[in-house]
Amino acid sequence: MKNYDVAVIGGGAAGLVAAVAAGAFGARTALVEIDRLGGECSWTGCVPSKTLIAAASIAHRCGHFPENVMEHVRRTVQKASKSSKARSLLERYRVDLFFGLSAFKNSNTLGLPDTTISARKFILCTGSSALRPDIQGLGEGYLTNSEVWDLPEPPSSLLVVGGGPIGTELAQAFHRLGTKVTLIHSRDRLLPRDDAELSAELTELLQQDGLDIRLNARVRKVEKTADGWRVHTDKEVVPGRHLLIALGRRANTEGINLEAAGVEYSGEKIKTDRYLRTTAKNIWAAGDCIGGLRFSNVAENEAKTAVRNALFPFNSRPDYQGAPWATFTDPELAHLGLTEEECKEQNMKYQAYYQPFAGDDRAISDGTTDGRVKILSSPFGKLLGVHILGPRAGELINEFVLARRKGLRLHDIGLTSHTYPTLSLAGQRASDEWFAGWVDRPWAKFIIRMLRR
Repeated sequence: MKNYDVAVIGGGAAGLVAAVAAGAFGARTALVEIDRLGGECSWTGCVPSKTLIAAASIAHRCGHFPENVMEHVRRTVQKASKSSKARSLLERYRVDLFFGLSAFKNSNTLGLPDTTISARKFILCTGSSALRPDIQGLGEGYLTNSEVWDLPEPPSSLLVVGGGPIGTELAQAFHRLGTKVTLIHSRDRLLPRDDAELSAELTELLQQDGLDIRLNARVRKVEKTADGWRVHTDKEVVPGRHLLIALGRRANTEGINLEAAGVEYSGEKIKTDRYLRTTAKNIWAAGDCIGGLRFSNVAENEAKTAVRNALFPFNSRPDYQGAPWATFTDPELAHLGLTEEECKEQNMKYQAYYQPFAGDDRAISDGTTDGRVKILSSPFGKLLGVHILGPRAGELINEFVLARRKGLRLHDIGLTSHTYPTLSLAGQRASDEWFAGWVDRPWAKFIIRMLRR
């Protein structure tokens, strides 16, 4: 039996960060992964989907459908895996790496195919898999974000059930690659966790792009046919060659024997407190397996918090208000902090400031003028939320992430010189709107007049 201070289960985004962090702090650390390092994001999530989206964007602009696009996606995934620094970091901090299915014998002992390890503390980073919804007729043969990459080529037609980030991104990408896509969603707009105004605007833009979106459509049952699938909603029956289900995620807990360790869980997530400790006092959890915001950057933040709480006194909580995310449609939709709906629900005093990309010189030059920057702030310029629908929104949001973390206000961004012509000027111009509104107030005009005299 091998003994460790910390054992991390799962080698995805959260697990790799947790193992490296624990090793960097001097803890004797083991990392246990069932299959391959990188997790969902590297193999069946972020990397392949963004590769497909990039190819689809080029095809859309050029008006030409590329050949062997699915093989290109698979090659890119392998290339990204080989360029990863994960193994070198694990070696640098002397993290022992184990592969194979693991199962708890008790809260301090983990059984592996060829050995047994013990640890004073464990961190569960087992990730998540596509949720199989309870839909009548849903048997074998449908696709999730895992199986879709095995398609030899873009299908002739595709039914996508679910209007979250995964369903929306893949629906647009395959549509632009020549697939007849029908996106079926039960809500009145896509991406319901994002700002209502901008997600509704994105929904309209996707429909203008030719994507067939059926909103307010609840799936009653699905039917496998000789030619593919038929989806029965409460309004109609929609046929298609392939069926992609994107209706949420569930924690990977099968086979780990969490019961023996005293860790409680449901089908969707592992139960943790606000400090990421499970119901076993020496076991923490982070990443997709605990539910909540299932994004790689959030998983990394949770992993760092879990390691800190496992190794040091004075527990801390992960900061979700400072956690951005983005949906990589075209245009992209990025999110930080509170939405306008949440501001209203909390009876907060706020003001919304906008800058459309139609007024940004770089966006005009690039021909990417759809969307706008939307900033929600307090009366004195404190950032409450930032939402960007537009080109490279996932990159542009990061300036505001840092500003919010450091307690900067809108005038700090407005007074910061931005390179011209760049898309980031749209964020500066939106921030300037706060200053413009401030100087128009009667008391401000009075002070300015007195100072000038």
